[in-house]
Amino acid sequence: MDRTMYWILKENDAMSDYNYTVGVPDGIDMLEWFSGKSIPSLRVPVNMTLKAGASDYRGDIMGGMMTLYSKELLIMLQEFGVDNVQYRPVDLLDPDTNETEYGYFLVNIVGLIECVKGYDHNAKPLDRPTSLEKFTIDPEKAGDAAIFRLAESPRLVIINDELKNYLVDNGLSGAILCETDEYTIS
Repeated sequence: MDRTMYWILKENDAMSDYNYTVGVPDGIDMLEWFSGKSIPSLRVPVNMTLKAGASDYRGDIMGGMMTLYSKELLIMLQEFGVDNVQYRPVDLLDPDTNETEYGYFLVNIVGLIECVKGYDHNAKPLDRPTSLEKFTIDPEKAGDAAIFRLAESPRLVIINDELKNYLVDNGLSGAILCETDEYTIS
C-alpha cells in the first residue's frame, strides 16, 4: 500500500559548524510569526546577529529563536509553486568580524493545519502533549499543502514528499529532512 509521506524541514543543528542567530529582531512579535496568520508584507530588512564564534559555513536554513531561509531556498520554494510563505530580508551581523551579511530571510509560513492523527484537540491544554514525536499526518486534513506548520506544534515545518524530493534534487544544504513518524526531539 502506497502511503503519503511527510517530512519535517529544519536546520541541521547536529553539524559541527552549525550557525544560528541570537535573539528576536526589534519590532517582530515571535508569536505572530508562528501563528500561521498572514502578516503585513514589509520589505525593510530586520537586523539579526549570528552567534559569536560562527563558522564560515552557511546552509539553506539557519535556526535560532526565529528561523531564516537562504535566498536560494526561497527561490526553490517559489519555483516549486509554493505560495504560502512570506519573507522579510535580514541584515545579518557577524559579531566576530563586525560585517553584515545578506541573502537570508525571516520566513512566515502561512496556515496552521490540524492534521496529526490521534491528537486530541478537545483535551484540556495541560492534558495535551507539550511536544510531538513519532507522529503521523492525516493526508486528508493536510490537503494539497506542500509546506505548512502544524496547529499541534507551530514551530515544526512540515513538507510533503513532492516538495522534499524537489528540494533534495535542487541541492538543499544544511537542513534535516526527517519523516514525521521517525522524528524525535534531541
